[in-house]
Amino acid sequence: MKRAWMVLAVATVVTAITISPVLAQGRGRGNAYGAKGQPCPYGYTQPNPNAGGWWTRVSPTDPQQKTFVEQVKALHEQIRQKQFELAQMQANGADQSAIAAKQAEIDALRDQLHQLQFSNRELKQGIMQQNRGGRGFGGGGNGQGVRQRSQMRGTAPWCPYANTR
Repeated sequence: MKRAWMVLAVATVVTAITISPVLAQGRGRGNAYGAKGQPCPYGYTQPNPNAGGWWTRVSPTDPQQKTFVEQVKALHEQIRQKQFELAQMQANGADQSAIAAKQAEIDALRDQLHQLQFSNRELKQGIMQQNRGGRGFGGGGNGQGVRQRSQMRGTAPWCPYANTR
């Protein structure tokens, strides 16, 4: 009897060791690109038609929206160009002070972009809502449905968003 348990234990360990590399590879990933060695659907050339952020997928209607989107595009392009220059400097072994100065330029552009988007957040939400049909449970834009839902259930009196719209 003791020998049978020993054989069973050894067989279990051998089976686990044999199967574990197969399980470590994960389940089949279907026809996903790259999972079975297939190339990227757009090749290795750029630009990728799906690249970019929200500013590439909206269609502003009034002049104020168009100006805002153009400013955002310009800042993103400047940031992208400065990051490329920074990567080239780092790859070529440039002086650390020059690299720090380039990083400071990138940080300043990022701050400028953040301030532009923060100061125009209602305009941005309006652009996004008209192009995507809104979000949230009520379909009323970014997060409005979430607040409506929580108000239906009743909110805690200490909640900073209680009774706000």
